[in-house]
Amino acid sequence: MPMEMPSPSASSASGEIVISDFRFAVPAAVSPGEQITIRNEDTAEHSVTADSGDAFDVDVDGGESVTMIVPSSAGAYAFHCEYHPNMIGTLTVS
Repeated sequence: MPMEMPSPSASSASGEIVISDFRFAVPAAVSPGEQITIRNEDTAEHSVTADSGDAFDVDVDGGESVTMIVPSSAGAYAFHCEYHPNMIGTLTVS
């Protein structure tokens, strides 16, 4: 059975990144240096890994939540899941 290709990230109303159905839901924007929650509603392990540099790289087991500190510099940070490279998103820090 072919795997559906997840669409790019949707918007999350809260200050958290939610992973569900192999997709990221990301807040419209977060503040520099803010602590946010990453909530994985899937059963598979995922990561939130910046595409370039070492801005962030966080693993989240299935059904678990973790927190991370967002970068202190404003910008748009593209990211992906290390385990499922077709999962992509952008975290906007402003």
